[in-house]
Amino acid sequence: MKLSKLTSFIVLITVISLSLAGCGVSKNKYEALLNERIALEEKLNLLTKSRDVLRGEYENLLKDKMDLASSVETLTNEKNALKGEYDKLLDEKVSLQAVYNKVSASKEIKNAQVKAVKK
Repeated sequence: MKLSKLTSFIVLITVISLSLAGCGVSKNKYEALLNERIALEEKLNLLTKSRDVLRGEYENLLKDKMDLASSVETLTNEKNALKGEYDKLLDEKVSLQAVYNKVSASKEIKNAQVKAVKK
C-alpha cells in the first residue's frame, strides 16, 4: 500500500513538474506575443497620429486652394472690369479724336478760303 501511495505521489510530482516546466515555455511565449502585441499597438497609434496630422495638412491645403481660387476669380473679375473701363476710355478717345480732326479740317478750310478771298 505504501508502495502504491509512493508511486502515485511520484507520478503526481512528475506530472506537476512537467506541467510547471510546460508553463514556463508557455509563459515565455505568452510574454513574447504580449510584447509583440504592445509594439504593434504602439505602431498603430503612431500611424493613426500620422494619419490625423496628414489629414489636417490636407484640409489646410484644401482651404488654401479654395482661397487661391476665390482670389483668382476676384482678380479675373477686376481685370475684366478694368478692361471694360479701358475699352470705354479708348472709344471716347477715338470719338474725340475724330471730332478734333473734323474741327481742325474745318478751320483749315476756312483759313484757305480766307486766304483765297484776300488774294
